[in-house]
Amino acid sequence: MAKLRTYVHLKDDKGLTHVFGPADDVPEWAQALITNPKAWAEAPEAEPVSRLTEQPAKKQPAKRAPARKAASRAPVHGD
Repeated sequence: MAKLRTYVHLKDDKGLTHVFGPADDVPEWAQALITNPKAWAEAPEAEPVSRLTEQPAKKQPAKRAPARKAASRAPVHGD
């Protein structure tokens, strides 16, 4: 079972604050939110995925305007 080294304050999906410490059993939802490895005395079995290390979604290339046709070489009035 994962054990914390220090006290950690977390907000759940409803916005309520929870405090977990070294003597507490940390539920799985909270384990996934604690991404600092220094907070753990004994890390959880399933390593949580850090939001910072997730790969960003690939961006679609920007749409370009169609190329303009070259100006005709017709003489201008008075030439």
